[in-house]
Amino acid sequence: MRFSILIIAAGSSSRLGQPKQLLPYKDGNLLSHSIAACRESEIGNIHLILGANHKAILQKTDISNCQIHINPNWQNGMSNSIAFGIKQIEKNIEGVIITMADQPFLEKEHLKQLIQKKSSGIVLSKYKEGKGPPTYFSKDYFEELSNLSGDDGAKAVIKKHKSIVQFVPFPKGNIDIDRKEDLKFLK
Repeated sequence: MRFSILIIAAGSSSRLGQPKQLLPYKDGNLLSHSIAACRESEIGNIHLILGANHKAILQKTDISNCQIHINPNWQNGMSNSIAFGIKQIEKNIEGVIITMADQPFLEKEHLKQLIQKKSSGIVLSKYKEGKGPPTYFSKDYFEELSNLSGDDGAKAVIKKHKSIVQFVPFPKGNIDIDRKEDLKFLK
């Protein structure tokens, strides 16, 4: 495989008050939806980064075709989980897509579009309101990604290289599940 996919699902969902990864959605839960989109894209190996609630998540989620990695420092934020994940993926690949476990409108076609624009080295999803993951990074940025810390995801790397960033439309990408009022999007 020329690419890998990192699914970041390590957080405790503190604002929601329950593990968002396990919220019922479609034929499974929210995390299994993300895994299915990644699996169906056939882009590359899927690396699932877990932390909080990992035992319950592993028991209640279809993790077939995923390599599982438990981040012992998940509480140090999303950037820490990204850095941890980058250190787990194959070193001989061309690039990685980093995605989250809580975007109910993620589909395989969007992931494939990120790969199609990969020539710039960094490709972000452009939302109706804002931008963010899923994001593609070429291997040229793995060292920077592996040194991230805090809770800002990969924003520092993106900001540093903003002149080369390209975008793929993902109009509903800004819809993620963080608070109880977001649960309406899972119906």
